[in-house]
Amino acid sequence: METEIELKFVVDTQAEHDSESVLTQIKTLVEPWLQNQGYSQKKLSNIYFDTPEQKLRAYDCGLRIRSVDNQAEQTLKTAGICVGGLHKRPEYNIAVEQQQPDLSLFPVDAWPEQFDWQDAQSQLIALFATDFVRHKWRIQIEQCQIEVVYDLGEVSAQGNQVAINEIEIELIDGDMRELFSLAHKLTEKLPLRLSNDSKAARGYRLFLNQTNQIKPSLGVVKLSADMDVEQAFSNSIQHGLAYWQYHEELFASQSDLKAVRHVQRGVWLVRHTFWLFRNYIPKKASTELRKELKWLSKEFDWLDNALHVKQLTSKKGQFRKKVADDEKLLAYLEDKVIVEECVARARKLFYSARYNALILKLMRWLTERGWRCYSEIDEQALQANICAVARALNQNSWIKIQRLMPLKSSYSAIDYIQLERSIGRALLTGVCVGSLFAEDERLDFRAPWLDIMQGIADLKTLFSFKLCIELYPEENKPELEIWADAKINSLVSIMEQSRQSALRMEPYWH
Repeated sequence: METEIELKFVVDTQAEHDSESVLTQIKTLVEPWLQNQGYSQKKLSNIYFDTPEQKLRAYDCGLRIRSVDNQAEQTLKTAGICVGGLHKRPEYNIAVEQQQPDLSLFPVDAWPEQFDWQDAQSQLIALFATDFVRHKWRIQIEQCQIEVVYDLGEVSAQGNQVAINEIEIELIDGDMRELFSLAHKLTEKLPLRLSNDSKAARGYRLFLNQTNQIKPSLGVVKLSADMDVEQAFSNSIQHGLAYWQYHEELFASQSDLKAVRHVQRGVWLVRHTFWLFRNYIPKKASTELRKELKWLSKEFDWLDNALHVKQLTSKKGQFRKKVADDEKLLAYLEDKVIVEECVARARKLFYSARYNALILKLMRWLTERGWRCYSEIDEQALQANICAVARALNQNSWIKIQRLMPLKSSYSAIDYIQLERSIGRALLTGVCVGSLFAEDERLDFRAPWLDIMQGIADLKTLFSFKLCIELYPEENKPELEIWADAKINSLVSIMEQSRQSALRMEPYWH
């Protein structure tokens, strides 16, 4: 058995760099460390197998036969871990002569518990194929052996294809820090984006005729009652990063601005986790990361206005009927935001060196547990059971909300918009530690607050509408302003009812 430790990058095919330019840049970069006969170029053909019900995939296993230079090898990859774009995964490789896998050749202990490989053997079918040219460089940096590959080709299934244009760097032997150092150098030279989306994952989607869909909710961080604070903190960062990168991948393939909003929410969760556990993780340990996350958050400042206008003009938007009845108004609003420019702006960010350097730093910090490099560590606090701490975190958040929004007070639209951040923080705390409590009670408690947050989003859209039409030259401008004000007043009335109900509920962590 081998364990892959690698970083995967997707090359921006819309950038000025073509494949020859990418090749030249990689060659120039690795030349000082290239070993004798360390470069090769080969065509690889791979067929991936599973049962019709994808039993292997259900256990996070991948099975393929790779053919290169008239030689074949069957490979089993079993469940591993992935943080950001860093993949660690057990791998079993066995030379074969046939083009049909023989599962009996793999060690018995390679299979997950309760997986019946003999039953799977009788059902195996070919699902999809990957065919690509692999450029490979074996380099040595200090005492570290690293393999750099550049793959160009396609994944194919059911008569459909998607392109492969990616770089992988794999640690063969030595210090993982050199892997991250090389990754930084690559992202400075080329328009790259860290990726968790494997060739196999793309193949399965093609085979099933599926596309990734936006996840409407952040969900909850997976925690268990026996975890300590340190593990809960790490899990929360990883959860936010995974959500963030999933939607970055979705945006890259579909150019949907709504996906950028969900990238932003993942960033919010990561930032909130640092704030939530600020009494447990030394502040000095995360100074640089928090600074870069603050920078990234500001990079999304344009997003609110773009999405509000898009909501107003969307065919599925709740305000569409009013807008669609007025062709001049629709055209006027659509001119306020050029979607193509917004998409290009987001794309430029996701392939930028600073953006990817931030993710690399965050991944390395998590992998190395960078917070432990500081003498201020309170070992007893870090090892405290998360359950009691979670109750205290939730309670502190709840007390703040009650203080900010007393039951007997009333609130205007502006008040609600100003309270958005505080309510959002309280909800993010529930995302971080909510899985430790009863799901039904947690969902019931959060529901009215989520309704309020949606109401705030709608209020901001209506205020954006009023701002957009300030210079609207048509005669019906006063009528539109009256309509917007009526919508705002009606929405605030509903939100006030939700708030009254929410503040009377029994907290689920008691």
